[in-house]
Amino acid sequence: MWTKLLLIILLILISLFCWISLINPVDLEFHFFGRVIPTNLSTLMISSFVLGAMLVFISTLARDLKRSVEQYRQSRKRRKEEALREELNRGMEDFLRGDFQKAKTHFMEILKSDPLQIDLYLRLSEIALKEKKDEEALQWLERARLYDPRNINLLLMESEIYQRMGRREEAIQALKRVIRLDETNLNALKSLRGLYQENQQWEEAIQIQKTILKLTKGKASEEEERLYLLGLRYERSRNLSEQRDEKSLEEALKLAKELIREDKTFQPGFLLLGDIYRRLGKTNSARKVWRKSFKRFKSIPFMLRLEDLYLNEEDPSALLQLYQKAIAEEPENWLLYFFYAKLCLRLEMLEEAQEAIQEVSFRKKDFPALHRLLAELYLHKKDFSRAAQEFEKTFELSGTAYLPFKCRVCQRESKEWEAFCPQCHHWNTYTIEKGEEKPSLPIFPSHSEPVRFPMDSFKIPLRR
Repeated sequence: MWTKLLLIILLILISLFCWISLINPVDLEFHFFGRVIPTNLSTLMISSFVLGAMLVFISTLARDLKRSVEQYRQSRKRRKEEALREELNRGMEDFLRGDFQKAKTHFMEILKSDPLQIDLYLRLSEIALKEKKDEEALQWLERARLYDPRNINLLLMESEIYQRMGRREEAIQALKRVIRLDETNLNALKSLRGLYQENQQWEEAIQIQKTILKLTKGKASEEEERLYLLGLRYERSRNLSEQRDEKSLEEALKLAKELIREDKTFQPGFLLLGDIYRRLGKTNSARKVWRKSFKRFKSIPFMLRLEDLYLNEEDPSALLQLYQKAIAEEPENWLLYFFYAKLCLRLEMLEEAQEAIQEVSFRKKDFPALHRLLAELYLHKKDFSRAAQEFEKTFELSGTAYLPFKCRVCQRESKEWEAFCPQCHHWNTYTIEKGEEKPSLPIFPSHSEPVRFPMDSFKIPLRR
């Protein structure tokens, strides 16, 4: 419509100029690039106007044509995006249903049209992992990195796959690339720390942990990361102490002393310090460290270390006196009676062991390890029938036949004391829970009333 109107207006104007030209004949010379063209004023005006109108018409036509082409392209792009969206929806539905083969087909079709869909490479890698095709999973990630080499998520997933395959060095290199791209990425730093820890590369793990500690300074997790650094330094000292050469032992001793100076509540450090003294042949120093630590922390692992030391020196009388003193200071601590009973059994002091077990039964609700201890007592007495009964009670209670050390954080149990919990990755968390300490009936049927014994009764001649 607008074109028709423009043509009508143009014809009217041309007619008007023709009429003016007829009634106003004025001749003139028109110079154009060195040529002289004779014409009149009206013709020149009409020609100029027509040329201008044609230029306007052509520019308008070009603009409309460009707009039409752009609209066509946008429409085609929208149709393509809609088709890709539908394909993606079908793929995701199949993926969520667990039909990975169909989902894989849909995702690959999308990538043929749009290879920059990085998320789809991650999905395809995930499908390959679910199908236990680790190498294929890596290939998808490598293809994605060709289009987005600075994508941190791709590198993190690549590291996880390498770890799954047991290729730790490649995993470490992937994590290092992440850290080069983002030095504050805590996920990458902690993963790298874990790999160094598994490889027992304590120096490297400590350096990474120092970086993590700087990044968490002032945050709620700062104290946790500080303790983790302490634990890594403990592991480095322990690792050096196991090498047994004098230089390594001296270095380990120095590190252990630094640990306990920095944190005087870190019990593994005191235990390790005594171990190192003992390996250096300084048993008196080891004994002194453990005795002071037991007096301070009232922790059974120190008593067990002392027990091993005294028995190795064939000096059980000193050990018995140590237990006597500890029980005199804490007469309600059933753990001391329990381990004292175990010691008495080792030394064939059966009556003393039985009395100590009875004391445990007064203070602690029935538990499996106590019946196991009773069974061992009856075995020593050659009373196999009652030993069998106690073993049955152990299994009836559906518990462990030993007194477990338990992690305070994740509740993992261990037969032996451990400095580090492999489940929750914390140090200094294992202890023996005292549990429910309620008076119970005596477990020895021969006594109608609980039989308590004076502390002087511990001071008996040693049987060898």
